[in-house]
Amino acid sequence: MHSFLITLLECSVSMTVIGTIYMAVTPLLQNRFTAKGRYYAWLVIVIGFIVPFRFHLPVSIISVDTLFPTLGSTGPSSINPLTAAAFPGITATAFPWLSVAVGVWMTGVVVFVAWHMVRHRRLLRLIKRWNENSNDRQALRLLQQIKVELNVTRHVDLQICPAISGPMLVGLAHPVILLPSNRLSIQALRFILKHELIHLKRKDLGYKLLIFTAAALHWFNPFVYRMAREIAIQCELSCDEAVVMHSDMNNRQQYVETIINVVRNQSIGRSAFSTSFSDNKLSLKKRVYSIMDTRGKKWGFSLLIVISLAAVGTGVVLQLNSAQPETALPASSIQAAANEIVSNQEGSDPEGSALPSPVASPVPSSSPIKEDHPVNELKKEETGAVLREGVGDGVKSKSDSASMLPELRESKK
Repeated sequence: MHSFLITLLECSVSMTVIGTIYMAVTPLLQNRFTAKGRYYAWLVIVIGFIVPFRFHLPVSIISVDTLFPTLGSTGPSSINPLTAAAFPGITATAFPWLSVAVGVWMTGVVVFVAWHMVRHRRLLRLIKRWNENSNDRQALRLLQQIKVELNVTRHVDLQICPAISGPMLVGLAHPVILLPSNRLSIQALRFILKHELIHLKRKDLGYKLLIFTAAALHWFNPFVYRMAREIAIQCELSCDEAVVMHSDMNNRQQYVETIINVVRNQSIGRSAFSTSFSDNKLSLKKRVYSIMDTRGKKWGFSLLIVISLAAVGTGVVLQLNSAQPETALPASSIQAAANEIVSNQEGSDPEGSALPSPVASPVPSSSPIKEDHPVNELKKEETGAVLREGVGDGVKSKSDSASMLPELRESKK
């Protein structure tokens, strides 16, 4: 779990840098590349947030030790395994930062997913309560005609739901186009149906699911929310571009008027798992400029390549998972090393000099010693030997006296 969190943080930092740069240069790119190319360039960044794969060099420019020096010591224990084996009473007292980080991250993911699921479920309940299948034969015939033009083979239902404020597409498995009213002109209905069918053909609902996954994993990063907002705008711009492709200025103007009429009546926010014919009023100006722009532009394949290389090559510059956990030693090796440490400590004093091995006392110090005990006789013989031989002859060691103890016992008997 330690390496997973480090990898997650690496993806969040690197893709935030790339996304911020891309967002800053987008106003310059919109004069050279199509809205569709700019829209799918964001898909590379979204996948970069989800997939942790990166190329890493042995030495990176920025490593984990520089940015977050405490990440390498967030394990459950920082005690050396040899010390822990030699002294079992010693325990780690470091704060469990890793466990706290995992708990906070998982709690945030659960809360984020639950909140969006509740919101989407509320929208579905509202639709289920008020929707009804469209019985307008002209609208159904127009829907089939546009499906043939766009080469859409999936079955799509057309329903009327007065509870919603604008047209939208919902349903990953069973797509449904919802209209707020059946009182629409043929031209406005054509624009709306074509717009939503383009969403369906490009699988924009699946794209939104990827955005939701990236935002759930990186809920702690404020950039993912700004990214989701920017991608929603680019999604509508690319759809508008496809609707008015090869159209004259009169047709483009009618399409703009249709969008303005829908935005004017919009009051209910859409779900994260639905598309909308109209966005809010903040992006209306961008959409109008994009629709009325008839200049020829490049698709943006080179833009995809540049962003892909930048996303994959971030490991060359930034490597947050360089701190590897220490390899655990086998239990037998730890025990053997611990025994050696203990034996060395018992056989040497604090200064490193050898100490004589202790000799077991033949009689406990707490037990009474009789006057004629062999130990008293031993002391008398030693005292006499010292007086006879003098100080210059030296004093026998206690170990020599102990070796004479059996002979003294035999002579006493």
